[in-house]
Amino acid sequence: MNRVRLIALDMDGTLLASDHHTVPKENIDAIRLAHSRGIRVAISTGRMVEDASDFIRRYDLPCMIVAANGARACTGPMPGGQWIYRCDLDPADAHRALDMLMETGLAIHGFEDGVVNTVDNGSGKKYHLVYRGLIKDRYGEEAIRAAADRGVMKLFAVGDGFAGDVFDPRVEPVRRKMIEELEYLQITSSAPGNVEIISPLAGKGMALRYVAESLGLTRENVMAVGDAGNDLNMLEYAYHSVAMGNATDEVLDCCRYRTATNDECGVAKIIHQVLDSQEKTHG
Repeated sequence: MNRVRLIALDMDGTLLASDHHTVPKENIDAIRLAHSRGIRVAISTGRMVEDASDFIRRYDLPCMIVAANGARACTGPMPGGQWIYRCDLDPADAHRALDMLMETGLAIHGFEDGVVNTVDNGSGKKYHLVYRGLIKDRYGEEAIRAAADRGVMKLFAVGDGFAGDVFDPRVEPVRRKMIEELEYLQITSSAPGNVEIISPLAGKGMALRYVAESLGLTRENVMAVGDAGNDLNMLEYAYHSVAMGNATDEVLDCCRYRTATNDECGVAKIIHQVLDSQEKTHG
């Protein structure tokens, strides 16, 4: 671990406690300490840039951002940071995915910078960033189809209208169908009740590579920490791959290392292991 110069951290199930709102103090202190030792830290999440930016500002974290499962990457919180990478779904692909999702009855969100376009399908909930005043919203199939024409960074379908933490039987059949018929797209899940669709040119791994290269680093200098399916390609890219103690079996099988769970501050523990390793190496 003595070559690590960049650490990428997933948010939900990794950096955040299980309430999805709190960054434990141990994790905050560890990130700041790593930064003070010359190691860059990037939050790498399926959430939007505006969401990650809000957390960074709220907790005063010295972090870069990979967002929307790798469809966006920037040097710091926006506005204020600089774009490193941006990638949208091809409009034809977005419409094909929407055709399949419309049949499920799931709530569907199509994300643009600063806007979420939603087909509610009865959940009765606004997207949480709208409640928090971070983005604007538009509703209905016409709105989301128009957004697809302009270019959405990600489509997100969910049973509970929010994060999809609870298993929903409608999710897995449509996810399998999309993988079979739209196999060239990146189709993942960050929780048992959701499905996420992004461009084949996006992905956390692809965006993280661009972030590393912008810093003059290679994959041998990168550590990535995650817990779910949408973390797999960044864990495969990073030479130093770390599974949370609460990770799925496929993530555990993918990674070189393992740390404690998110509620046990596994992020802080693995960062301290990196710093201890470097201190012993360099004296």
